[in-house]
This record gives sequence, C-alpha cells and structure tokens, in this order.
Amino acid sequence: MSTPSGNSPSTRNSTGTAGTGTADARTADAGPARTGGAYQAVALVLALIVIAALAYGLVQTALKASALFTG
Repeated sequence: MSTPSGNSPSTRNSTGTAGTGTADARTADAGPARTGGAYQAVALVLALIVIAALAYGLVQTALKASALFTG
C-alpha cells in the first residue's frame, strides 16, 4: 500500500493543484458561485407564480366545460 502523495482529490485546492488540505471552506467558495441561493429563491417564486396561473386556467376551463354539459 502506498502513502498519499498530496495529489488526491481530498487534498487538492479549488484550482486543482495539490495543496495542504487546510484551506478554510469559506474562502474556497468565494466568488459568483455563492450567489446561487438568491437565484434559486427567485426561480422558486417564479415557478410558483407560473404554477398558480396554470392552476387558475385549469379551474376556469373546467368550470366552462362543466357549464356546457349542465346547461
């Protein structure tokens, strides 16, 4: 069994080069990737609006279709 060379995936830093493995997790994620939570929240709100609009349209269509059959 060989000893780790310092180039295993668990010891690489964010640039892909071998590191000491002691980098702080907060500094490794700095940059545009940290703003993903805001975009996910906006996407969720927009998805809920679209789903609500589709549900409203479906209910209105069902009401009009039922009016055709009930007279």
